Amino acid sequence: MCRPKRRRTVCVALLSLAFLASSALAGPKIWIFGGDPGDEEHHELYQKNLTSLRKIFNKTYGIAATDLKVFYGPKEAGYDGVCSKEVLLAELKQAVAATKDKMPVWIILQGHANSIPGGVLFNLPGPDVSAREIGEALEGSAPETPLVIFATTAASEQYLRPLAAPGRIVITANSSGDPENQTDFPLALTAALEAKGTDIDGDGLVTVTELFKACHAQIEAMASKDGHMIREHSQMDGNGDGRATRRPAIIDAEPASKTGLRIGGEKTDGAVPGFD
Repeated sequence: MCRPKRRRTVCVALLSLAFLASSALAGPKIWIFGGDPGDEEHHELYQKNLTSLRKIFNKTYGIAATDLKVFYGPKEAGYDGVCSKEVLLAELKQAVAATKDKMPVWIILQGHANSIPGGVLFNLPGPDVSAREIGEALEGSAPETPLVIFATTAASEQYLRPLAAPGRIVITANSSGDPENQTDFPLALTAALEAKGTDIDGDGLVTVTELFKACHAQIEAMASKDGHMIREHSQMDGNGDGRATRRPAIIDAEPASKTGLRIGGEKTDGAVPGFD
């Protein structure tokens, strides 16, 4: 046993390390929400990408099936349910609870969205949901636990301020001024998660910053292959201040470099448990 006076600091440090080690074995818990596809062509595209994401998270990063929920279609089709407004907002409350249990959380929004006066709507079967409503559902998330949000839709720049908060990282597919078109970011995200070169420093941890940079590279490669100009400019708010950068700037890159996905999945279902 540690002596109260002489070794109190050492005891506290050891207990903190033990807590972080045990926390590292949990999470991240991942929620993927697939919005209304609009037509059969997009349904096939979204369905294929969701299948790929589930496989990559499970096989490449060891995310357990119990820690990965995909809402897009009926349960008999292999999903956790249809992504309605009611379901999405209820599941976000579960995500908040997970952060309070020291479990990192990742949220991915895939589908269509459109601007409205003062905000943006994520298009769903039935009533759409606004970024403001998503932000309200996420209120109370633990700031010491990473919560990473990928808004991969059109008009996604307008998710930034409603979703910003301490401990959160928000990545959007485009920036202000980009045309309000369908984005390639969902496919770029899948390709980046799968690519071996995404782990730039080769340490076995794909940080959010590394993943963001890899997504940008995938967007550039897609544009070059198709022979068109880049029409979307992804950006990241890494410090929760509601202002994002494209490079990204160090103020956003540094905090986003402290959490990520562990490659391999041995005894890990996810990420670094928190911020330094």
